Amino acid sequence: MSIIQPDRPGLRADYDRQWDEGRAAFADGTFRVDPVPRDGDPRFGLSLVVRAEGAFADRVAAESAVIASLCRGAHLNYVPRDLHMTVRSVEGFQDAVPQHQVDHYLGQFKQAASGLGPIAARFEGLGGSLGGLYVRGYPNAALLELRRRLRDARVPFGNLGPAGGDGDRFRDNAHVSLLVPREPTPEPEVADYIDARTAVDFGTITATEVSLVVWRPDLRAANIEEIERITW
Repeated sequence: MSIIQPDRPGLRADYDRQWDEGRAAFADGTFRVDPVPRDGDPRFGLSLVVRAEGAFADRVAAESAVIASLCRGAHLNYVPRDLHMTVRSVEGFQDAVPQHQVDHYLGQFKQAASGLGPIAARFEGLGGSLGGLYVRGYPNAALLELRRRLRDARVPFGNLGPAGGDGDRFRDNAHVSLLVPREPTPEPEVADYIDARTAVDFGTITATEVSLVVWRPDLRAANIEEIERITW
């Protein structure tokens, strides 16, 4: 089967559409508030991610800090240790993840990554949607193909834990999250800041290493915990 090719113009248009909605929502506080997850919730579950590191992480962390300083309300703001690019969210949130689930997804990933070159994404501009703020990213073909293989590997088994994660969805973007709204407070200064930073060049993430992680979010922080790193 042929490798999936990126659609950069289409993705750029989608980011613009999301921010058209997100900008208005942040200006008047009508964005989608995301509460702290409870066991069985579909979001913030076991995930495969690339951790942001080095100069790239420093640039993104500086943006996240500015956004946090502009916020009127209390939200989940990403600190340097939690910055990442999601490869695939594999299931919903659990208070405790059994070892057999960890082994299952590690095995799926190792098989899916076999024969692939480095995955990569280019990051240009801040953006957002009704559900949060992020750095806009554009994936390479290897990242898209890895996601296709992981999605296909799910078909015979479904979720071993709570329903959620990406499910049958195919991610075609590569964003790095900066903020998840926690309370419906108007954030016009934040909206103006994002507007002024939609063309900033943040550089590229290139990786042959992915982390299997769990989230332990509270009201203000993501608190991502690494289970294991896998290289290929």
